[in-house]
Amino acid sequence: MARAFLSRRLLPPMLAPRPTAPPANLWGSRPIASTSFRGPIQEYIEDKLRKFLRPVHMDVANESHGGLRNESHFHVVVVSDAFEGLSRIARHRMVSRLFTDEEGSLKFHALRITAVTPQQWSDSPETGARPRCTGHGDGRDKATDAANL
Repeated sequence: MARAFLSRRLLPPMLAPRPTAPPANLWGSRPIASTSFRGPIQEYIEDKLRKFLRPVHMDVANESHGGLRNESHFHVVVVSDAFEGLSRIARHRMVSRLFTDEEGSLKFHALRITAVTPQQWSDSPETGARPRCTGHGDGRDKATDAANL
């Protein structure tokens, strides 16, 4: 601790050691519910999941780059009996179809899905780290218009 204090005091700011990032948690590099802000898109997603999948556990995280109010990137963790007997791709399709239009396009930029049965969740209640978005496509830094849902 004394060394860190001395190095900050003696070195110019650009050379002083930077604080280390907090350790990764179960949800990857950032907490899944880091704020209390819940916008209309997130509420729409939560309502649809509750209505059609009746989850025993659910988390919806806004992972938007340009700020939480953009509501363009989401991660959903859904634990439901509705997934029993379905393959991983079938579970993902079931969730994805809740949020696509007639042409199969998402109504917001990105949706990361973790869809598991209650037994799978009790065996391993973890999700992988969030992938880096390349920004290709429409909506990386654009707010999603809730009127289009």
